[in-house]
Amino acid sequence: MSLLKKTVSLAVLAGTFWIAGCDNNQMPPETGVDIPEFTPRTLPIINGTRVTGRDYYSTVALVVNYGYGGYSSICTGTLITPNYVMTAAHCVSTCEGDESDAKAYRPYMHIGFGQSESELTHVYDIEAFYPHPKFVCNKADISNDIAIIKLKKSVPLSVASPTLPLPPQFAITAKDVDSSEGIQTTTVGFGKTKFADDYSSGKKYKTSRTVYAICPLSSNNSKRCNYFYDKGFIFFDFTNTGTCQGDSGGPTFVTRNGYEFVAGITSYGFGKCDSYDAVTNVSDYYDFIQEKVTDLASGDPEDCFNEKDDNGDGRIDCDDPYCFVHKSCIPEDCSNKIDDNDDGFTDCDDAACKKELKCQPEICDDEIDNNGNGLIDCNEASCFVQLICQPEICDDGIDNNGDGKIDCFDRKCAKELRCQKEDCFNGRDDNGNGLTDCFDPECTNEKRCQPEVCNDNVDNNDNGLIDCNETSCMSSVYCQPEICNDGIDNNANEFVDCFDPQCTASVYCLPEICDDGIDNNENGQIDCDEASCEESCSSSSGCSIHQNNTTPVGLFMLFLMGCLPFIRIRRRT
Repeated sequence: MSLLKKTVSLAVLAGTFWIAGCDNNQMPPETGVDIPEFTPRTLPIINGTRVTGRDYYSTVALVVNYGYGGYSSICTGTLITPNYVMTAAHCVSTCEGDESDAKAYRPYMHIGFGQSESELTHVYDIEAFYPHPKFVCNKADISNDIAIIKLKKSVPLSVASPTLPLPPQFAITAKDVDSSEGIQTTTVGFGKTKFADDYSSGKKYKTSRTVYAICPLSSNNSKRCNYFYDKGFIFFDFTNTGTCQGDSGGPTFVTRNGYEFVAGITSYGFGKCDSYDAVTNVSDYYDFIQEKVTDLASGDPEDCFNEKDDNGDGRIDCDDPYCFVHKSCIPEDCSNKIDDNDDGFTDCDDAACKKELKCQPEICDDEIDNNGNGLIDCNEASCFVQLICQPEICDDGIDNNGDGKIDCFDRKCAKELRCQKEDCFNGRDDNGNGLTDCFDPECTNEKRCQPEVCNDNVDNNDNGLIDCNETSCMSSVYCQPEICNDGIDNNANEFVDCFDPQCTASVYCLPEICDDGIDNNENGQIDCDEASCEESCSSSSGCSIHQNNTTPVGLFMLFLMGCLPFIRIRRRT
């Protein structure tokens, strides 16, 4: 197909197939032939957003100029290094059946920088065209629709910063496309904004779209990957916005690994710019790009290994997009068991992975999942051989795991029976040591387990019972009864017999009434026979004879002594 804006009907998918290229205008001049003014109009993105300022300045217009007018854009491209532009092959080569010869346009073609064809800030001459050697464009097939354009002079960063093609290591996959988030992209071009208006082009527009399918990889929407339209293309469904003629060769940007890359090159579409369209999958052609783009392969102008910011863009060595093509600058996937950057180290052994959470060492005794793998401390395989993760023997008196805690004081013994706390009041042997409640040494300091002091008048164990009222004191000497007539301090309170308060009411301790003829204290001595009555009886009329002498002879003697009147005779019963 020619570079001119022309709709070509192909018997494919029962729809109208179009190359997002150029307009129906006149051919370039041949030598000595007068040519009317050449006024092609490229055709901006349908329902897109106008690009202004310095945004997307790496997106360039492929313009023609025959020497007697301004520049007219016919396709779109992307500056991918200071010396090279990437575009669609059909923008610089002929499609079969097109009456125009794309090669004839090449002498009149330039690369223009700016946001519209009428306000270009810089225009660069072209040194060489490199369409893909296997580019096919006919009624039955379109494939390998990619081309590289080499400039005669390098474009300085002050004019535009290049945007790199998407390397294979960051390629969009069917899994990405089928994910719930999908793959978000931005397509930029100078093409039509209205399908039927050839003059609605020439200004830079952009639109954001989600990838619909990627071919030939299978995906949920792989129905788009039919027949011959499955060779290295990314598809977008029309959802009120899409590309049109003139957007051909323009970039579809995607952000991967924190950087923006060119993931696709606008190639073709169906319908009247109101159906799905396809972009060439750049990652599939990376070997071709590297072969042609020499400064991409070398990393120039950024030296990727000198720890300097050679091109002044604020990024050094492998952080600079120019260096992404180097094997050593490929990010290490820290969990795929592959040495991705060919430095001899795999996954977490690679220095690039040292800051990854999954590569952090597990601290085996901090109760934290340090590497985020769901395993904490000694459950982590790397901790199995650590001393702190050895089992604690809970009854050997040794700190087996070196944590400074022995036996039941070690948290590892917390579930051991012998390490359970003894409940001192439930009548059970809670820790299995054969001792229950207050008999267990664990209960030694419990108030309820303190021994009762049986003679201090204090409730020592706080059970409401004091001294000899406590069951444990029943056998204590202090709690024995005082025998009030044995001459012994039976309860060890230093009071003997009737001197002990316990004997106050004892018959043995009653005072002897010295003149009642009764043995009041039952000690076998009556009245004056009782030692306690000696003084009383001695002072009674000088009578010193025992008052219990009631025999006839005794009575007679008492009479003779004049004591009889004072004696009350009591008959014994």
